[in-house]
Amino acid sequence: MMKSKAVVVLMLFVVLFPYDLVAQQDHLYMPREIRRAYEKGTRSADGTPGKKYFQNRTDYTISVNFNPYTRLLQGSETIRFTNNSPDTLKRLVIRLNPNLLKKGAVRSVSIDPADVTDGVEITSLIIGRDAVDLENNPPFLSGKNMIVRLPKALVPSSVTEFRIDWNYIFQANSNIREGRYHETTYFIAYWFPRIAVYDDIYGWDRHNYNGEQEFYHEYGDYEVNITVPRNFYVWSSGILQNPGEVLPEDEFERFEASKSSDRVIPVLDKNDRKQQRGEQTKDKLSWRFMAEDLPDFAFALSDTYLWDASSVEVNGKRIHIQAVYHPEAKDFEEVVEISREVVSLLSDSVMHVDFPYPQMIVFNGHYGMEFPMMANDGEGKDRNETLFVTSHEIAHTYFPFLVGVNEQRYAWMDEGLITYLPKSIEDRLSHDKNRREFSSNIRSYSYYAGSRFDVPLMVPSDQLTGLSYMFASYSRSAVAFYVLEGILGKAMFTSCLQSFIIRWKGKHPTPYDFFYTVADVSGQSLNWFWEPWFFEFGYPDLQIDSATQDDNKIQVEVRKKGSLPVPVSLILTFESGRTVQLDESAGIWADGREKLSIFHETKQKLTKVEVDISRVPDSDRSNNIFLVKD
Repeated sequence: MMKSKAVVVLMLFVVLFPYDLVAQQDHLYMPREIRRAYEKGTRSADGTPGKKYFQNRTDYTISVNFNPYTRLLQGSETIRFTNNSPDTLKRLVIRLNPNLLKKGAVRSVSIDPADVTDGVEITSLIIGRDAVDLENNPPFLSGKNMIVRLPKALVPSSVTEFRIDWNYIFQANSNIREGRYHETTYFIAYWFPRIAVYDDIYGWDRHNYNGEQEFYHEYGDYEVNITVPRNFYVWSSGILQNPGEVLPEDEFERFEASKSSDRVIPVLDKNDRKQQRGEQTKDKLSWRFMAEDLPDFAFALSDTYLWDASSVEVNGKRIHIQAVYHPEAKDFEEVVEISREVVSLLSDSVMHVDFPYPQMIVFNGHYGMEFPMMANDGEGKDRNETLFVTSHEIAHTYFPFLVGVNEQRYAWMDEGLITYLPKSIEDRLSHDKNRREFSSNIRSYSYYAGSRFDVPLMVPSDQLTGLSYMFASYSRSAVAFYVLEGILGKAMFTSCLQSFIIRWKGKHPTPYDFFYTVADVSGQSLNWFWEPWFFEFGYPDLQIDSATQDDNKIQVEVRKKGSLPVPVSLILTFESGRTVQLDESAGIWADGREKLSIFHETKQKLTKVEVDISRVPDSDRSNNIFLVKD
């Protein structure tokens, strides 16, 4: 009996062990779906992928013909799908994101009524060797997702090919991360049918693209052939395979030279544009591109834009840097040089992980939107804005591309990090040497903190819209990372970030994988920080209760009135006009205290104490200043 009982106890220990590891990790609230992933071993409580972690793969071979005058896009693709999951898949979810503009589609964004279409037309669908009868037995359409019942189930470790032919009319006026610019210039992003992610948490990802939330894609290789009229140039997420065929000899030579050059080379300048290959023509060229291990693929084309290129060395590897822009675009002449600096600084002093792709193209389109090896950037109102959007979109290379976070559910995992981390680059590269860019983010966050728009970051992004979505994704989250770096210290924060990138590159982490990585690397339990900032409603508010001076000793009493722990940064002003800054990280509140005494010794007479609102997020400024009475 004793032996049998011991076996039962051991079995219970083995069954409960993963759960206990998670439970011991700060007792953070966790949705049931995510908790099951840790319990079944696909994820680990130390922040690393579990022994049973899996990820499917989708490799694409695509040929597309785009007519920039009629905006008709016709494509044919072969998808090689590898089922690495332990599950037998009886159906497939295919995303048709251009159906955002389909008549009757649910959207969270406004579109020009003239851009409403009949959506994507699937003209052929072949699964393995079985052709789907699209007329009599079409797949079920659920919003922008096409649900395909498979003629033969996909067992674990199987590989199946799908062949899809499709077409649709690209929009003329509605620029939602992609669009048409200056009549004959296009950035095309959400354009091809793609297999959705099937993961260890939710199974098939059935999120319906509504124009607001962004990425969650599987990784794979791309071979893409893009055919356009001869007078158009094409740029894409892939590496151009046939430059000698599509570029005139002089442009080809400049293009090749730029791959190893530290100076900016105009591959296609205004003089070249004057000697264009003709007006509208029926002659066409096919541009061939290839890319490895990307979660997405975008392309752009123009018959008027200019093209600059250079390169930058990162730990022995050359990254090809390019900018493509309208001849009258302000500050875009500097974008290649800015991009070289950004790529280098991201690799060496921000992420401490080498830039992962062989090229980066910044395209002058609309506002700012990231894609693998490409960015769609509008013109800034001044150089600082150009600097901001360039560094922000290039930094997205690490999140969500190198590290495949789920932006549809937790947009703050990439947008918050990428709003905060590149600020040091922006300040360094700005011509204004006194610039502290992130202080404006702290102030804007403080304005809305605690309002009806301010919700906990762990509320899934697909449940948010409008200002609440933007505030959580960009503002509150960026300030939270700022506070976190102050708690950990720059060196430890960088070590945690680097470890997270290395552990989850090419994979799909959850927020808990980040929380647990920080705990594992730093050796600190940060529940006291994670819970109020990420899981709870609340706002930051420091109050200066009093300031007294006894001989040479000053004592300032500070109260944490708000629920969010924030750094304490005080400016002491003396009768002489001299000021002193006193700083404590938010870690001072880790023990649960709500009051803090700060001391300073000086012979000068104190007249005023104030919270430095450029360094401290604070939602109530009425209690931030204390005047010392005689």
